[in-house]
Amino acid sequence: MGKILFTEEQRFTQWRLWLILCSALPAIVIPLANKLSAQLWDLSSENFSRLILFRSVAVLFIVAVLIVLVLSRLKTKITYDGIFITFPPLKRKSYRIKVQEIERFEIRKYRAYREYGGYGFRSRRTSGQAYTISGNTGLQLYFKNGKKLLIGTQKKQAIEFAMCKIVGENKKLPTGKRNNQQVEGVVGKKAKKILIILAIEIVVAILIFGIIQVLK
Repeated sequence: MGKILFTEEQRFTQWRLWLILCSALPAIVIPLANKLSAQLWDLSSENFSRLILFRSVAVLFIVAVLIVLVLSRLKTKITYDGIFITFPPLKRKSYRIKVQEIERFEIRKYRAYREYGGYGFRSRRTSGQAYTISGNTGLQLYFKNGKKLLIGTQKKQAIEFAMCKIVGENKKLPTGKRNNQQVEGVVGKKAKKILIILAIEIVVAILIFGIIQVLK
């Protein structure tokens, strides 16, 4: 492998998702514990067994998602031999992009949910593939075969410098001629505010429900 020109390791920093998942756990466990302590259930009944099964599955699922989020890393490395991407634990094997495959590149803003359906490894027919984990800035690659790939980054200047080194300054799309530049407008900002408010309301509702169950 050639000289390393750029390296970056990112983690999930979506606090809204962390808040929702962490709030869901007590909302599931507290009502069950409250009913058990109050002896409101016949422990030998079929309904009780079904309740235990469903809630156990829900708790295990949330814990599994939390573990995946904690362990997830988006690692990007650029050398003269190409771009190397790993995304453990989902994709442990390094994915290599050869320099000869790249037609153009640009550093651009993106909207993870609108363009790709969320963060992580995503693939959409219109937007192409994406490796993202946080933020809204990425390295957009345009390949000679017509395909596209976005790699999320928090170091836009450093990654741009490395790309100019391996593919040449002439392959960088000029700022005024970007083919796929996404700029958040008024509608996008309103949609984001609505989603934030909705997420907060859901979390508050779950917490209130859990508190009510405890006080019964």
